[in-house]
Amino acid sequence: MVIAVEARKFDLPNLSLSSPKVTSFLYEPNSHSLALMHSDSSFSLFPSFSPFSSNSSFLPAPQTLIPNPFSSACFVPLNRHSTKNQDFQDDKNVVFVVSGPYNGASRVVLRFYLLGKDGKFVTAQVGCSQNGVRFDRKCGVIVDVSYGMKVMLCGSVNYLALYSASGGKMWVFGVKLIGSGRDLRLVKCAVIDCTLPISSICLSFGFLIMGELRGVRVFPLRALVKGRVGNRRRMRVAKVKGEELNVEDQEGNVKVEGRYSKITNGVTRVSHESHEFDKNSGNVSSSKLLPDGHAYGVIGGVALRSIADGNLTPRSLKIRQDSGECGMQFVLFNDSVREEIKSRLMPSNTTKAVSIQAISKEKFVILDSNGDLHILQVSKSGSSQMRQLTCTIQARQLATSPDAFADSHIIWVSEGLCSVHVMVIPTSDTTEKENGESSNDGEIIHSSVTRAIFTSENIQKMVPLAANKVLILGQDSLYAYAIS
Repeated sequence: MVIAVEARKFDLPNLSLSSPKVTSFLYEPNSHSLALMHSDSSFSLFPSFSPFSSNSSFLPAPQTLIPNPFSSACFVPLNRHSTKNQDFQDDKNVVFVVSGPYNGASRVVLRFYLLGKDGKFVTAQVGCSQNGVRFDRKCGVIVDVSYGMKVMLCGSVNYLALYSASGGKMWVFGVKLIGSGRDLRLVKCAVIDCTLPISSICLSFGFLIMGELRGVRVFPLRALVKGRVGNRRRMRVAKVKGEELNVEDQEGNVKVEGRYSKITNGVTRVSHESHEFDKNSGNVSSSKLLPDGHAYGVIGGVALRSIADGNLTPRSLKIRQDSGECGMQFVLFNDSVREEIKSRLMPSNTTKAVSIQAISKEKFVILDSNGDLHILQVSKSGSSQMRQLTCTIQARQLATSPDAFADSHIIWVSEGLCSVHVMVIPTSDTTEKENGESSNDGEIIHSSVTRAIFTSENIQKMVPLAANKVLILGQDSLYAYAIS
């Protein structure tokens, strides 16, 4: 088998003689959007950058400059249509989100830059009307949490996670396009009180994964945005032509149809409001059909109250990090014991998860602070497992792109100097054994290093372009590599 490696080098733009250096970058592969972070805490945006289709070896001047100070950022792909396969979208709608201090770092401010149909990023107007979140036209969205020394952002399709270390909170937001697609609506779905320090975040494929000491904490995203999901009976009540009609399904849910109206083709549709009552908690969630055909319901299970003017006020979920609610699991490194609720922290073990990246819908690669790699296989049923991955180097950089249908997964690993090791993991090594028995926690997964790439500059960061392509930031250049 012949394997070819294609390489491209791009010199970073010099905006002026005193231009700050590029210290990090982000890339959104679906829209080909590139964001460079500079040493002065500013950002520059490139709305269309395809490394292997460009004939130039120089990056053009950035289309959008975001002035400092902003310390963290992420891309949030947007999907107008619901899909069962989260993290996949049907168009190139994307928003770039940055976080910075507000009012002497007493609050966190978020600014949203929406990629328009003309291929340019513009400052988005954001609608939000919940406690602790408000929109200021001059500044952006102001979140009522202390900025402090560490703020992290993580984005997935239609969702955004914000963590403030000094505030000790994790906020989960739903983000959606409204109207003609030029404005955004931000919905606070959940707030997690963090009693333990968090070192990394991953929001992908319906899971929120938080890196901690000695392991990771896994939350099913649906449970956070839909409220406490469990085997509880729910009752939906609505008026049908002035009458109440209850229908109980096979799962014991009592459903009541909404008010219907007939249209010309004989199809009926809900035309006003429907309400859902939780028998245990008494929470109510509702959805209302708006004139443009879009329904503002619970992006979060979050009960919604309709107001006279048609606006909706969501009620977000509030839980503790170590409460064990919402299907939370804590999975340890190299340990056959998995804790369901709290991690028993030991002073002698300070290993923490510093990077978490998805390789498929149910598998994630985790890099810990010792330079070791682990494969996390997640499950919404509460049987997530952690297995260690063999690695010949002490890893400091990690890049991987999810591919649910691949026969093997490619992982790009670097020791943070001038080399990149390309590792291949067969999918059969991370799934159940042929005899039907599940793999044990702590079991070693053997990987093979197919090749090594050497650069002329120290590697600052790696970001996947695709399953077999990677973008690498050196000291003064960007490098793109593709394996075929």
